[in-house]
Amino acid sequence: MNRILSKVCIAAAGLYTILIVLWFILHLMFGDSIWWLALLNVFAPFFFLPLIVLLPLSIFWRRRSVWLSTVLPVLVFLWLYGRLFWPFRPQLPITTEVPFTVMSFNIWGGSRSAETIQVIRDSELPDVVAIQELTPEMVEVLVSVVGDVYPYRLLSAGAGYKGLGILSRYPLTEIDSAPLNDPNWQVQIAQIIRDNHVFTFYNVHTQSSNLLLYLQKGTSVADEVQTSFRIRQSLTQRLMADIANRNGAVIVAGDFNSTDQSEVYALLTRQLTDAHVVAGWGFGHTFPAYAGNYRGIPIPPLEMRLDMILYSHQMTALSSWTGTTYVNPIIYRSSQN
Repeated sequence: MNRILSKVCIAAAGLYTILIVLWFILHLMFGDSIWWLALLNVFAPFFFLPLIVLLPLSIFWRRRSVWLSTVLPVLVFLWLYGRLFWPFRPQLPITTEVPFTVMSFNIWGGSRSAETIQVIRDSELPDVVAIQELTPEMVEVLVSVVGDVYPYRLLSAGAGYKGLGILSRYPLTEIDSAPLNDPNWQVQIAQIIRDNHVFTFYNVHTQSSNLLLYLQKGTSVADEVQTSFRIRQSLTQRLMADIANRNGAVIVAGDFNSTDQSEVYALLTRQLTDAHVVAGWGFGHTFPAYAGNYRGIPIPPLEMRLDMILYSHQMTALSSWTGTTYVNPIIYRSSQN
């Protein structure tokens, strides 16, 4: 019986390694160009859960075949996510500038409660807050709860998920975002002045790939997923072209509905730096913000990181963390060089 169990474990470990390596090669070669591969890429962190069992087995079982089956998945994990768990961060440049905080906060278009806005207070009232899914009802709540803290506001409420808002302790001026107008996303651009420093601030919310909606509508999941991924890539290319034409420092915050294994993320990080990678720790997952279910099937919270803050080379992230409440703020401290 032990011999049979041993063979089954070795075979399972070998199969797991083959699947991980195969996915990784396809991921590198095709990115999000194939719809089912694009979906797999979204859930990449979960592919490494079997290592929780395989690593102890490889250490205590002392079977060469199991050890060899563990090495490749570990190397793939370190390649993709090792930097998020590295305990030693690079030495940050010394600066005399006073740090400031930025928060990205998707408040959920269905929210009607002042408790939602209270999260901003619980997050130590960041200096600049980018809000997504801002409705007219929540504008009133927002102003009543934290309006006294943020004298400079750019609030563009919309139905459902289409509203955006920027709260700032510092003077801001809206910049025309008409060149980026598109029904598949929402964008706000503002110029913010802080202690004689000027930076351009983008608040972004892109269209999601809503599998549950596609299933309810009875449409082709393959077509819908492929289209939604291509739309986000196209919009991100336009965003990066707009940023390239700006002078000075830039911060981009928002809900990108894309993970760090997506082509959208690759486009963003060609010109910008991800604050979480530089100054955060762990996966930093933000979505879904709370647990739910679909037709009786439980959906656990915090499965992926879709909300991000990125910045240009003129700035430095000092720390980054994800909120612990039922919503999904991401905050980082940054000092302008």
